[in-house]
Amino acid sequence: MFGIGSTELLVILVVALIVLGPKSLASVSRSLGKAMGEFRRVSTDFQRTLNAEAAQEEEAERRQKVKDRASKAAEAAEAARAARQERLDAAQAEAEAEAREDAAALAASRGNKTVQPPEGSPLADALAKSRAEAEAATAGAAASPVAAQTLEQQTAAASGTVDGGANKGQNA
Repeated sequence: MFGIGSTELLVILVVALIVLGPKSLASVSRSLGKAMGEFRRVSTDFQRTLNAEAAQEEEAERRQKVKDRASKAAEAAEAARAARQERLDAAQAEAEAEAREDAAALAASRGNKTVQPPEGSPLADALAKSRAEAEAATAGAAASPVAAQTLEQQTAAASGTVDGGANKGQNA
């Protein structure tokens, strides 16, 4: 325990027995035992307290490291998201510029020609009807019977009939 061997301990006990006597040796050894037990309890409590504080400190350091890593990961993710968004914006701007260039080239190649739908198609009929309605609205065709007759002729021409609908059965 304190570097004392068993023979040395036996010598110490014999000397104590001679000096103190048998009655007081029992009370002294009892007091010494209690003091040793109390010393062990205090030292064990002290050791537990030190270990608990060390564990708390390590846990606090570990949490701080995790927090730092998480913040760095969040910053990296945000930077990656921003870079990705910048690339997407640049690609979209490039695509829009190409589309504008293509539209301008197409308009230049057409020379401002309007494309007409094929004759007899539903689109051509709807387009002719829209034009006729627009012309009627601007010219006040509802009040003039001549304009109404002209409107019927335009509609018939757009639908492929000449006499205003009398030959519809023959064309179909």
